[in-house]
Amino acid sequence: MLAMVFGLFAALCWSLHDLVARRYASEIGPNRMAVATFLAGGILLLGVVGWHGTILSADWPTLGIAGVLGVIYGFAIAALFKAYSLAPLSIVGPASSGYPALVVFWGIIGGLTPSPTQYLAIGSILIGMVVVGRFGPNDRDLPTIDRGKISQLIFYCVVAEVCFAASVVLGQKIAPRIGEFEVTFLSRFPAALVIMPFVLRETPLAPRISAKAWIGIVFMAALDVAAVSGINYMGVLPNKELGAMGISAYGAIATLLAMLILKEHTTIWQWFGIAMISAGVAVLGTG
Repeated sequence: MLAMVFGLFAALCWSLHDLVARRYASEIGPNRMAVATFLAGGILLLGVVGWHGTILSADWPTLGIAGVLGVIYGFAIAALFKAYSLAPLSIVGPASSGYPALVVFWGIIGGLTPSPTQYLAIGSILIGMVVVGRFGPNDRDLPTIDRGKISQLIFYCVVAEVCFAASVVLGQKIAPRIGEFEVTFLSRFPAALVIMPFVLRETPLAPRISAKAWIGIVFMAALDVAAVSGINYMGVLPNKELGAMGISAYGAIATLLAMLILKEHTTIWQWFGIAMISAGVAVLGTG
């Protein structure tokens, strides 16, 4: 299934994206990094968008949906960052990255009919995703969640889940009209505007972004643009909702990359979760 390939491609891009973010987030500030990445992504797409020229002939409703998509994506990132400030990665990651299942649910409402085997594959991916995120090697050293913040955490995770799912659905809806790169381009700037108020309250470690950090931002922008454009392109493919489940492999891929590149330890439980995700993806990928 070609749609699954693009879902896995997006997961790989975002895994590499987050490896770079892990290196520079504390120096730059997560919100400032997000805004810089969005704007850099828009600049990277200028040539392709100008060459295609389809934006100039797009109707206003399509442009409006693209703008709404950007706002929703910006709220998703803002909610995700807020959730990370309330709880450790091992909790927020699994709690906020199951949104492809919401995309599948939307597809079912629209007439998609997964087979019993495909339902089992979806469940395997979701359970594996939770296992990979929850049973990392440093879980015992992680701080506990303040009981007074549990309701906030649930709220922001739900907002992130719903907004990410909505951005996928909207992007795939209008990409066939004006092009996947054009949708990605138009969404960059509203997303940056949504996060800008959070930047004004952020105090990064470094007052200026270093040259190395700018290189990292450009690299992250290219990865984010590639991931989002790939997901948007899935809009013209059959069973695109099931293909979106490939995005849930993000946690497994990030864990493997951290092990290979950052030499981080991977637990037996995480390998078990990776196996569950791989089995689910293989089943959905074979149709």
